[in-house]
Amino acid sequence: MAVLYRLTNMAAVGLALLGTLGILLMVVHITLDVVLRSTLSISIPATLELVTRYYLITLALLPLGWVEWRRSMISVEALEGMMGPRLIRISDVLVSLLSAGIYTILAVATWDKAMEQYHIGAFVMSLNVPMPVWPTYFVLPIAFALAAFVCLVRLPLLVSGETYDTPAQEER
Repeated sequence: MAVLYRLTNMAAVGLALLGTLGILLMVVHITLDVVLRSTLSISIPATLELVTRYYLITLALLPLGWVEWRRSMISVEALEGMMGPRLIRISDVLVSLLSAGIYTILAVATWDKAMEQYHIGAFVMSLNVPMPVWPTYFVLPIAFALAAFVCLVRLPLLVSGETYDTPAQEER
């Protein structure tokens, strides 16, 4: 089981790092575009399309599994003060199951859309040049599938009451 936890952690951290790389590339790209436009009146082609179709999707969704793994999602603990440890554990298991189900539904739905966009070769025109956008449609099902997987991998720990060390828990 420990190997599965390490692999899940590595996958989640890997996708989070890809999201971080997306942020870095976006900052460099936009900064370069602004500097070139301001100084030399030259604009980098397709900046708007790359930012909206590639960078933003990457940085918004790829870290989703990492956030789930760290247990850093927004949570409301209004009733936990009135619950005992066993009821809190049951609640955590149910929330994890529900989250995994929702992520799975989203992964399947977005996979179908991604395949549809792949088959038609979806693109946008930028300065009379077709720019393919179908690859970005695959980010969603990958991100949702990893988040669902993280929720499912976490279930045995929640059921047994054991914990695994995450940076979010260490910060508390």
